[in-house]
Amino acid sequence: MEHLYHFELAQDPFQNEPDLRFYVESETHRRAQLRIDRALRQSKGLVVLTGEGGTGKSLLARRLFEGLEEEMFESALMVMMQGTADATSVLRRFAAQLGIESPPSERAALIGMLYEQLAIVREDGRHAVLILDDAHVLGREAMAEIGGLLNLEYEGRRLLSLLLVGLPELDAMVASIPSLGERVDVRVPLQPLSEREARAYVEQRLEAAGATSEIFDDEAVLALFKLGGGRPRRINALADNALFEAYLAGHKSVAAGDVENAGRDLAFDPAPILAPKPQPSSARAVARAPRSPAAPPDEALGAATEIAIHEPSDEPLDFVAPAAPARSTAGTPRGAAEATMLMGAFADPSSDDAEADLTSLLDDGDDDAVELAGALAEPDDELPRFGAHNAGGPEAEATRIALPDEEDELELSGPIASAEITDADEIDDLFVELLDD
Repeated sequence: MEHLYHFELAQDPFQNEPDLRFYVESETHRRAQLRIDRALRQSKGLVVLTGEGGTGKSLLARRLFEGLEEEMFESALMVMMQGTADATSVLRRFAAQLGIESPPSERAALIGMLYEQLAIVREDGRHAVLILDDAHVLGREAMAEIGGLLNLEYEGRRLLSLLLVGLPELDAMVASIPSLGERVDVRVPLQPLSEREARAYVEQRLEAAGATSEIFDDEAVLALFKLGGGRPRRINALADNALFEAYLAGHKSVAAGDVENAGRDLAFDPAPILAPKPQPSSARAVARAPRSPAAPPDEALGAATEIAIHEPSDEPLDFVAPAAPARSTAGTPRGAAEATMLMGAFADPSSDDAEADLTSLLDDGDDDAVELAGALAEPDDELPRFGAHNAGGPEAEATRIALPDEEDELELSGPIASAEITDADEIDDLFVELLDD
């Protein structure tokens, strides 16, 4: 312990043990504790705390356990160990902590005794809490059986809150168990410390150990953060070894080089700094996303044409309905504009009766008039629509036609219709235009 005397420290500040005397309440841990503590005090059912190894889960779990008052809670903290974490063993250990002598191994009898004891706790005005640390080592079957305790109720109230603590894979394990996946009331992912939190962590642990002066300079603390990845366990190991490196070198303070030497001895590569996971995008967020400005009419027409003749895209599109597609019957008008031009060719501008003009031309045997009359005689024919059912038809194979540069060659009397246009609508519009003329 000579290195501690060298730096005038009364205790080892960087022991990797769940010692609450050295607990540092970072903002990350404070928020996690508040969320879990609230859930337990409101008698929530299943609470899940996860985080990468060394982020301080076990110390936080112990702090939560110690903070549950005996007059209000009957609580138990159990650490799961590989190979001994079967459901019966866990339930028997829990029963023993509740005061049940010689818990039976037979599951039905064991559950019955647990129910009776938990009901007594409820009648006493307290709430039972079971905390399982390293819960990720449990098998799926064992976890499902232990989770069955959440079904125990007395006088319409839940008898137990269950806090599972473990590595990130615990989330996936819980989600894969139907009886548990949908019963999670609170889920808390514990993130590594930020650089600012890491500095406060090192300083406060040194103060708790009796330090009266600065021992780690700024560059050394930065090296602890980078090599430790913001994880308290790695920071503790690095800082403890760096203290000894500095002592061996006769330094009065710890420099970045001492931390780097310690990192090489421990075979620590710079750990990735894990940023908080992004929140899932919501429909509200998508709705607030800015849209592209509306294109001029010519460009809008081109965009609509491109949508109609290209293969469907996986990307969401703000759909602008194209002009009515071509009818399958050869020789019929292609749309309102072409029908208007044909009608204008047949109609006598000096006449007040467009129908009489058309009838007169038919009597004269005009071929174009006969063609138009045939089109107008079929108002019930449904125009073809572009969709998944006919995406492989002629429309999909069509070649995009470049629009002419001269503005006078293409006139748009208004925006492209966004609603379906029927033959009957076209006919009505044509006669209205003729009457207006």
